[in-house]
Amino acid sequence: MPLKKRFTSIAALLALTLLLADANGNIAQSAALDDCQHAANLASIEKRLSIYTTMGTGKLNSDEQKWYNKFQKGGLFFDGWQDISQDVVAKVPEEEKVKTKLTMQVLGDKIGSEWCKKNEIRKISTDMLKQWGNQLRKAVASSSSQIAPVLHSIEYEVDELLSLN
Repeated sequence: MPLKKRFTSIAALLALTLLLADANGNIAQSAALDDCQHAANLASIEKRLSIYTTMGTGKLNSDEQKWYNKFQKGGLFFDGWQDISQDVVAKVPEEEKVKTKLTMQVLGDKIGSEWCKKNEIRKISTDMLKQWGNQLRKAVASSSSQIAPVLHSIEYEVDELLSLN
């Protein structure tokens, strides 16, 4: 993915996720993109992003929601996206934590929202989840400099599968 397109998609993503209506739909909340670079603002940003994610997953039926939650939280024999995300974010330098957390959360929403669908219609398979999980674990175990390229690669592949590019 060209650098300009990647930067544009990240900026657009941040702008979309940070400009949300409050619970009553009355007041728009927004944070300057510069503020996103400071981990001290992560809790506030994460709360707003969580609202956005919940709004998107509200369209899932009960069976899809069950599988989406299993993807996020994991199970007896596999780690969930939330645990993998924590490991990834913990490994990156302080100045990259917010961006990485946002990327992982949005990527997890895209992947989980597609994977939870019935096998015959979904575009993301369990084998893909295993492959991406292994790539992320390997990057975390290797070096923090390996994480961003792996994340961008997974993000690009997911966007291609979902026809978002």
